[in-house]
Amino acid sequence: MLKPETIAGVASAENGVVTLDGPDGLAIAMTPEAAAETGRRLIAAAERAATQSTDELPLE
Repeated sequence: MLKPETIAGVASAENGVVTLDGPDGLAIAMTPEAAAETGRRLIAAAERAATQSTDELPLE
């Protein structure tokens, strides 16, 4: 499993495209519709993850 990032990405809008820049060169461009759905899915997953135990093996 991937090590979770602790730094949030930076979202921007330019020329009708949403971009997300993150650590280690992560970059993605999305349509407004795809960005909105991704945002909804991220919030839902974050809410589920916040209620889960972190007593699992360390991630590498």
